[in-house]
Amino acid sequence: MASAASRTKIGLRTKLIGLLTAVLVVISAVFLAFTYQDQASRAENELLEKSRVLVTEMDAVWDFVSLNQDVINYTTDGEYDYKGLHCAIAGKSVAALFSEESDYSIRFTNLNPRNIYNAPDDYEAQAIREFVGDRPVTEVYGLEQVEDEDVFRYVRAMYVGEDCLECHGEPAGVVDVTGYEREGWATGDVAGAVSVTVPAKSALDSMHVAVASNMVFFLTVIASMVAIIYFVLSRLVTRPLTAMCEAFSRIADAPQEGSKKVLEDLSSPADAAATGGLSLYCTRETSELIEQYGSMAQRLEDLYESLESQVNDRTEQLVLANAELERQRAYMEKINVRLSRDNQYKSDFLAIVSHELRTPLTSILAFADLLAERIDPADETAMSQLEEIHKNGAILQEMIDNVLETARIQAGSETLNLELVDFNDLVGMVESSLCPVASKKHVAFSTRVSADVPLVMGDWEKLRRILANLASNAVKFTPAGGSVRVEVERVQVGGLAGALAAAADAGGGPVGGAAGSPTAAEPVSGPAAVGVSTAAADAGGECVLVRVSDTGIGIAPDKQDLVFERFRQEDMTTVRRYGGSGLGLSLVKDLVEMMGGSVSVESEPGCGSVFTVVLPALKEKSHD
Repeated sequence: MASAASRTKIGLRTKLIGLLTAVLVVISAVFLAFTYQDQASRAENELLEKSRVLVTEMDAVWDFVSLNQDVINYTTDGEYDYKGLHCAIAGKSVAALFSEESDYSIRFTNLNPRNIYNAPDDYEAQAIREFVGDRPVTEVYGLEQVEDEDVFRYVRAMYVGEDCLECHGEPAGVVDVTGYEREGWATGDVAGAVSVTVPAKSALDSMHVAVASNMVFFLTVIASMVAIIYFVLSRLVTRPLTAMCEAFSRIADAPQEGSKKVLEDLSSPADAAATGGLSLYCTRETSELIEQYGSMAQRLEDLYESLESQVNDRTEQLVLANAELERQRAYMEKINVRLSRDNQYKSDFLAIVSHELRTPLTSILAFADLLAERIDPADETAMSQLEEIHKNGAILQEMIDNVLETARIQAGSETLNLELVDFNDLVGMVESSLCPVASKKHVAFSTRVSADVPLVMGDWEKLRRILANLASNAVKFTPAGGSVRVEVERVQVGGLAGALAAAADAGGGPVGGAAGSPTAAEPVSGPAAVGVSTAAADAGGECVLVRVSDTGIGIAPDKQDLVFERFRQEDMTTVRRYGGSGLGLSLVKDLVEMMGGSVSVESEPGCGSVFTVVLPALKEKSHD
């Protein structure tokens, strides 16, 4: 209540006058800026017009002498007798005489003057460069301070005419009648400029006087308007509102009078003396406000009477809504339990089915091998059929292995068996298994392992599966005549391993890692698995980079994020043409992340793909 009272200490009249004053101050500032700009423009236009007139007069002198050169230089007998009075000398002489006898300055100049005294100053040189620039202008002007005095500078371009070619035209370098070498100009070239300097003090003083006069007049009008508005607000707004506040206070202090009677007395002309002549200044809006207040008071009274019943109704509705929400919550809990159970059934089903398929498939492959040993190698048809059986059986076995691995990862039962891994052996095994397939497809298959790649602690089987899945995918999607290359190298990535460690720690997923014996594999899972990423951070960012590149069909940019999802391929045509379940790359991503690494792809349709795996180079810890 105290804060509300403090907010109402300032009266309506004071607020309105303050707001009006602020608005008028802004208007005054805008008017001052506009007036100053207008007067400055007028002063500049006046100085510009004077300068143009002076230049026009000098042009007339220049043209007069130029047109009368024959009269000046030829005798009555028709003999040529050069008098040394040409247009340039006449114009510059008249300009010099004019400048000596006034505060004005007129001179002719160009960037390469014949007389050093006609060399341009900085302002004139800049103007001449604008005359010959990419967007040429014919004149440049503006205010400038010269020796602490305000002056108006005006520079107009001078162009070569027909009369100028005798002394300044082609051929360049030939001495003309004045004894100077010709410049080689053509008609229309910029020959130089005429520069006028006009004192600006008088014009600026007149401008300031005009601005001051306009502001005095404007402020006088504003002050008169403020006084009138203040008087009108006092009579038509403040006084009626004050009387209304007093009447409303009477209603609050003496409710027995009744609000209706007090409001009638307030608006009645007979009560004008008691209200300080309110009826005289009461407006239609004030009367309507009084009527609306009475109507509002009646409505509030009716509202208060029905408020309790409305509150009871709302309370009952809230109780019903809460009960419904509780039923929905219980139903959602049942749904969640069912979904969890169904997910467990799915994982168990995948594991059981995959396991039941593996046994007969192994028998099929074994019998195919036995048949291959007994069949005559010359029987190409039988050998081709057995080879097809063996190839498709191997593909199916790889798919089953992928399904089993994925099921174990989803169930959280997959662990890392850490041991020392030599990437040369690992890549050699993958190469020996895929080279026959690539050779049959007429795809070049090559590998390279850098000499500085160290022995690292890792899960041999999971690393083999990563390399095999990436390389077999590359061979599968590379047409005949293409190539597949597997490269392994050691890199220093400056903090990448630390970033991977932070990501693994935050994610809380199954990340492998722990130091163990250099010969025996040690299973690691649970909290100890975080050691892989931690060791990578301790190694200072030393990583092993595996890159599998091909010249195959490539992947569209909008599909590259989908290839690492389970059971997803680029489109159905890919499935029909190349086969596969869409689990290979998803499994690669899961296994790489288990070992604290990352996998990415760069590809362009029709140009091939590059899959890059970055793994922390975890070395064996020494033991005493």
